[in-house]
Amino acid sequence: MKDNEFKVSIVTICYNNAEEIRATIESVIEQTYKNIEYIIIDGASDDGSVDIIKEYSDQIAVFISEPDKNLYDAINKGLRKATGDIVGLIHAGDRLFNDKVIEKIASHFRNNNIDAMYGHSYLVNKDDVPVRVNKSPEFSRGLIKRGWMPSHQSIYIRRELLDRYGFYNIELHPSSDYEFFLRYFYFKKIKVKRLDEFIVRFRMGGMSTKNYMNNLKAQKIQKEFWKMNGENAPFYFVPFKLARKIIQFLRAFKYRLLKSYVK
Repeated sequence: MKDNEFKVSIVTICYNNAEEIRATIESVIEQTYKNIEYIIIDGASDDGSVDIIKEYSDQIAVFISEPDKNLYDAINKGLRKATGDIVGLIHAGDRLFNDKVIEKIASHFRNNNIDAMYGHSYLVNKDDVPVRVNKSPEFSRGLIKRGWMPSHQSIYIRRELLDRYGFYNIELHPSSDYEFFLRYFYFKKIKVKRLDEFIVRFRMGGMSTKNYMNNLKAQKIQKEFWKMNGENAPFYFVPFKLARKIIQFLRAFKYRLLKSYVK
């Protein structure tokens, strides 16, 4: 299969993010890769987000605006509408790292015959300067026991696996993304390979970082997700997980000091 024969479905969830949704949309529609199915699920925004989204209606395959139970309910709505070979997420307020990201992702799937992939990410401030830099290592299931998790929006996965292994468990908010990652990458033993590229820029204050703050409070709860899937988390799981966050802040400081980041 040639790269452009892969259909890549990208799901954006949005709620009252009129200030930043345009940048998110344009980061998708300006991709050099053209076989993209773009899906936007809005939670009945009333701040003008819907009007902005409608400006791009000819480049959006599916647009739904209605109340949802939580952000994972919205994500599931989008994933169930996806008809692509590969699916990924980019939340309102965040952006794909550059215009070649999806082209590189499609090539990665074709060249390696994989089920899923992940890459690196920036968390940036309003000036697009990195505050946290998450550079992920080559994949190893053992890393997950030591608290490793890639940026969730850097993950792309074959759509067919969702019907086999399930969607997000919306009852586990605000840590449904961790349980989803753990279920797929550790317990289901799918074929995973890192793409050694930056995939996404998270914007401080956006939907992703608000959820991140909730996740900080939920580290110990995440240990229960191991039990849900049939195994106990190691005793060092939580401290290792928190230590990785510190490393990401230090890496961002180094990037700023050396000015070795890409705007």
